[in-house]
Amino acid sequence: MITSQTGRNFFTACNVASTGYVYTSAGASGASDGWITSKSDYTILAYCCATLSASSLTFRVEGRWTDYNRPVEIYVASVNAINDIDQVLTLTEKLKEIRVGVKVNNTATPNIFYAGMLNSEMK
Repeated sequence: MITSQTGRNFFTACNVASTGYVYTSAGASGASDGWITSKSDYTILAYCCATLSASSLTFRVEGRWTDYNRPVEIYVASVNAINDIDQVLTLTEKLKEIRVGVKVNNTATPNIFYAGMLNSEMK
């Protein structure tokens, strides 16, 4: 049974124009940018590429554990066409923090990207 849920957004209608990973809608790309606390029993991530002018958009989900503060790659995928509806990814790892990085293969714009997560506590 779900006892509580918390939703958070990583990107909301973000126009991605960088060929290197960015971790915030403002284009921040530093090692400490974009991390969101995610201590929960169950996490799902929703993502969508609503507009794509570049040839491809790549996004990467990274995580950190409590006793291992280095980022690890959890999932990576490339999008070559727009999504008609958001896609969902279930994260099975129990993580301390999560962030999503996104980049495009060229600087043609606009490239509109959305990503958010839903953390659920179970009983």
